Amino acid sequence: MAWLAGGVAVLFAARDEGEQLHRARLEDVARVILQFAAHEIAEVEEEHPGQIVHFETATTLDRRYQYQVWSPAGKLLLVSSDAPRDPFVPAFEAGRHERTIDGRPYQIFAAWSADRSMQIQVAEHADMRQFFVGSFNGYLLVFFVASTLALILLNAWMFGRTTRALDSAAAQLTDRAAEDPRPIVVENPPRELRPMLDSINALFRRFARALDSERHFTAAAAHELRTPLAAVRVQAQVADRARTAKEARAALEQLGVCVDRASRMIDQLLTLAQFETTRVSPGSAAPIDLQVLATQVVNDVRPLLEQRGINLRTNLQPASVTGLEFGLSALLRNLLDNAARYCPERGTVRVESGERDGMAFLSVDDSGPGIPVEERERVFERFYRLQNNGTDGSGVGLSIVQSVARAHGARVKLADSDLGGLHAVVFIALATMEPTTGTPPRTQGDSSARSLRASER
Repeated sequence: MAWLAGGVAVLFAARDEGEQLHRARLEDVARVILQFAAHEIAEVEEEHPGQIVHFETATTLDRRYQYQVWSPAGKLLLVSSDAPRDPFVPAFEAGRHERTIDGRPYQIFAAWSADRSMQIQVAEHADMRQFFVGSFNGYLLVFFVASTLALILLNAWMFGRTTRALDSAAAQLTDRAAEDPRPIVVENPPRELRPMLDSINALFRRFARALDSERHFTAAAAHELRTPLAAVRVQAQVADRARTAKEARAALEQLGVCVDRASRMIDQLLTLAQFETTRVSPGSAAPIDLQVLATQVVNDVRPLLEQRGINLRTNLQPASVTGLEFGLSALLRNLLDNAARYCPERGTVRVESGERDGMAFLSVDDSGPGIPVEERERVFERFYRLQNNGTDGSGVGLSIVQSVARAHGARVKLADSDLGGLHAVVFIALATMEPTTGTPPRTQGDSSARSLRASER
């Protein structure tokens, strides 16, 4: 539409410019004839006094033009061969005129000589002018029509290619199953669509990883839960078939242990599933003092450690971070649980917090057997257990630690401890604002943290 509008504007401009050029040429022809008219008239008067001279013919002057040269007294002094003998402008008015002579339209220009001794009148057939103007406009019109058709075909090809790519992508999205994360494949897509297709395919790749992780998590969780649930069923059957009250009490005690183990595993699985899809955002995070948080967690688990005869040491210094309180509590609780499980009877567990190298940190050391260097990366995998460790852990605790740390942008490091076992430290970025004194503000996860503590008790 813009191209056609521009073409119409050019046609009108060309027509106006053509009219001006034709007028200028008519005036130029009149002035040239007027310059030579006096000389020609003088020569003819010498040879043929009083004769009207046919100065120009069709071979020497364009046939579009006719002219007359008149004296002020109205005497015809010079005339072209095909011009009438009556004046084109009867009143001898100078300037441009439009007249109809013998039924044909004419464009006429009349001008006096400098000494006003004669007047030139030049006429041009209007239909001849329109013929040339129409031919020129016709060429322009043909060009614009042809170029418009070419532009339409080009646009049709371009938009067709684009819509084919979009239709192909839409068809691939519509026809696939909800769990199908295959990338969209479009043959030779337009350059403008490639960023969108790349972004969608990147999203599908993330979906694929999430689906694979979810399938693996579900399968592994189902497998891991079979053992404690089977143990619960076995102990329930033993209690049901007990022949004495003593046997029944022993079976019920074992049943309670199995229920506690299953409950703890379910609790850990739920925590792990929650933090694998959680990212700390400014809206959900709050300032936390690691000293206060670590004190609360240590007080929660102290009875369990003392029950096993484990010596608990603490060196808790203040350090302000931004995050989810229940998440960091779960992180520290799982580190303590991991240390307690691997620490031998009458062993030692040390908990520290504070600032180091411009970072806040939480660390847990134990006097257990530690973790071999070659396995320190794998222990963060879900349900991975060290061989021959002599514990009944589910292999989820350190996975929770890694998920919570990743959600907070923190870093977990495992090393040898000076106590002889494992040194686990988590480095967290310091908060930009210092928290207020006293108990740090609680976040929306406090209810989850309290429920976790209650279930562990």
